Amino acid sequence: MNYREILAESDFSVWEEMAGWLASSYEIKIIQQPETFLVMMPAQDSVEQSTFYLGEVLITEAVVEICGTPGYGFAMEDNPAQALAYAIINAALAHGVPEAADIEVLMVKQEAIIESQRRQEERLIASTRVNFSILEG
Repeated sequence: MNYREILAESDFSVWEEMAGWLASSYEIKIIQQPETFLVMMPAQDSVEQSTFYLGEVLITEAVVEICGTPGYGFAMEDNPAQALAYAIINAALAHGVPEAADIEVLMVKQEAIIESQRRQEERLIASTRVNFSILEG
């Protein structure tokens, strides 16, 4: 799982706190204030393996700079705080600030939580499956 997936699927309060910590340690230059946009959401047809678009999705994006290194962040819906936090974390990782090691430790912990939640969800779904061979006769 890449770090963008982890940011998107984990508890935002963890990343909000980390972004606040980074903002108190570094000068954050906002290149682009959080702005909302509509983007087309692609999907893959599982049969024909072709790409099609489900429709438009509202996102918020922001661009910041830490020590001359840009960072880009976006969040689903109208969520400027989330987009800024993700941009700050992206810039910090791209620049290689000393706190990057702390961010990576958080990433590993959050990935484990996400995987645990997915396994639990899969177990719940599996418990509802019907064995049709039992019904045959």
